[in-house]
Amino acid sequence: MDTDNLAVYSLIEQLRGYGRKQFTGKLELYSSKNYKWNIYYCHGRLVWASGGGHNHRRWRRLMAVHKVQVDFSKISFRSTKEMKLWDYQVLVIFMRRLLLTREQITPIIETFIQEVLFDIIQCAANEMINSYCDLEDEVTPVIALIHAESAIDRAYQEWLLWRKVGVADFSPNLSPWIKRPTQLKEEASELTHKTLITILDGRRSLRELSAWLKKDLLTLTQSLMAYYYRGMVGLAEVPDIESPVAEIFREEINRTQIEELVDKTLDQQRLMLPSLPLVACVDDSKQVCTTIEQIVTDFGFGFLGIHESIRVLPLLIEHKPEVIILDLVMPIVGGYELCTQIRRIPDFKATPILILTSNDTLVDRIRAKFVGATAFVSKTAGNDKIGKQIQKHLSMDAISFENTTIDTSDTSSESNP
Repeated sequence: MDTDNLAVYSLIEQLRGYGRKQFTGKLELYSSKNYKWNIYYCHGRLVWASGGGHNHRRWRRLMAVHKVQVDFSKISFRSTKEMKLWDYQVLVIFMRRLLLTREQITPIIETFIQEVLFDIIQCAANEMINSYCDLEDEVTPVIALIHAESAIDRAYQEWLLWRKVGVADFSPNLSPWIKRPTQLKEEASELTHKTLITILDGRRSLRELSAWLKKDLLTLTQSLMAYYYRGMVGLAEVPDIESPVAEIFREEINRTQIEELVDKTLDQQRLMLPSLPLVACVDDSKQVCTTIEQIVTDFGFGFLGIHESIRVLPLLIEHKPEVIILDLVMPIVGGYELCTQIRRIPDFKATPILILTSNDTLVDRIRAKFVGATAFVSKTAGNDKIGKQIQKHLSMDAISFENTTIDTSDTSSESNP
């Protein structure tokens, strides 16, 4: 590898190192100009990359290049984490709805990763890059596993080519504009002048022009450099566009705040009768919680519904329920991990914990017992039976492992969108 630029060499070795170490998680990179990129690894392979100055422009452009049309009015994100990774989750939703195959999505992901890596390498040649490693932030589900060293090498070779032809310092995110229209009209041919004043409006980046004109990016940049060095064309930074899901995100935040306020008010109302034994249900599906609530209240028990896994421990410690029902598959923190965390709290050492799931295999039972679960609650049938099972566990001291059922058709937390 060329070592003329030690900063670039150091960065590339860092990126390769995460691959060699079989790293899983997110690598955040920051430039001195406050650009931020996120690179996601899974066992040393690359699965996604985003960020930079034109994150939303990039997404719009590459979706158009790959002929993918997205109607956001028909897109629904199930969690705040999915919304933060909306660009990737849109591809996940398309795959699950069978609108795109894994084979069709893989080259799209490769293109995103390639562009982000190039931008980071180009930036590292001129600015200091700092990084932060987050082991907890993973991309799920994984659509494609991209060989890290190959992708990094391709981006590096592309930057070397830009440097070789003398344009390495010019970001493809810059926007060309006519700086001296009179001089351009005098020195350029009539056709060239007409073309340039049409396409160089200062609103499109070099990458966007390349896609629009269907012309190689490096070739286009080189052709414009002749006019740039003679002062006829300028290059300026153009701001990113608003996120395509900005409005959805604002609506979701407002709706979540309202729902949390309603949930808190209802919880306080339900807990006004201290004589009622309290049953807590942890499930990101509100429909499942509503079904459990109906069963529980019909048996004369108090009910506490918790929809967000990150709020589970504080609410459980505050209300101290006599029985806890945990959904097995939830965003951010799953049922097994939550069960382990709950059992570490002294107040819940002997509290019955029922795992709510449609998976009832021997492996699931062994794993559930290992993390301290008391019993399984199936999602297939038997509302009356689940009520009696809860009633039974309210008076139990010992932990046993049994199987019960619940009548609900909502399995959204374990199924594809």
